[in-house]
Amino acid sequence: MIKAKYSALESVVVIVGANSGIGQSLIQQLVDCDTTVFGLDIQPTSLYKVSDKYDYIAVNTLELNELRVAYNSIKEKVFKIDGLVNLSGAISHFKPIDEISIEEWNHTYDISFKSCFNSCKVFLPLLKNTSNAAIVNMSSGLAFIGQKNYGPYTTGKASVIAFSKTLAAEVSPKIRVNTVAPGAVDTNFIYKEDGTTRFNKEQYQKIVPLGAIAKPEEISSVILFLLSDGAAHMTGQCLHVNGGAGMH
Repeated sequence: MIKAKYSALESVVVIVGANSGIGQSLIQQLVDCDTTVFGLDIQPTSLYKVSDKYDYIAVNTLELNELRVAYNSIKEKVFKIDGLVNLSGAISHFKPIDEISIEEWNHTYDISFKSCFNSCKVFLPLLKNTSNAAIVNMSSGLAFIGQKNYGPYTTGKASVIAFSKTLAAEVSPKIRVNTVAPGAVDTNFIYKEDGTTRFNKEQYQKIVPLGAIAKPEEISSVILFLLSDGAAHMTGQCLHVNGGAGMH
């Protein structure tokens, strides 16, 4: 298990959605702690620099067969994993519910939730091979407040929370399962293709008590805490990291 002071010698963590902004930050923090990291994402190549502590596997986590191939590849190299982090989430169709097609809904919902479900299901055997493992799943503050035209995303991220609570009850005490629900984070997710944000960034920062949009490392640091034994008595919880924009 990753130590509270983040000295993670001989620990192994799998990150799903490793090419995301938060994923890149978390990889760096884990590698700095001497953790062995396996990153999974759909892109053919890794965005992270080469490291003898990091292996990247291109995989569509919505396809169980592909995920099982990745699992077997990792199993050939390690006997157990100490942490699993699920970061997948995307939205490409911003439409109201009465206009969005079933196919468009399922595409976003599956990336936001099914990827998490699949990876937890597939990697549980390796997590059970250690005495105190941790799963951290990514939700969103939008799952709590709602947002028009974000229906499949907010629903998927709400599903992550309910699923994580159920899983926490099922796999305790050997494995802890928690979620993180960020507010806006300065990653590619909040930007359009033309480089502008999907919302008024300046206006948003005015309503945040801490006065800023989160940096990726401010979210990955919370994930690192939940992986560590500093969170040894936490399971089934959701941590909100939003600068006070939503106080729960």
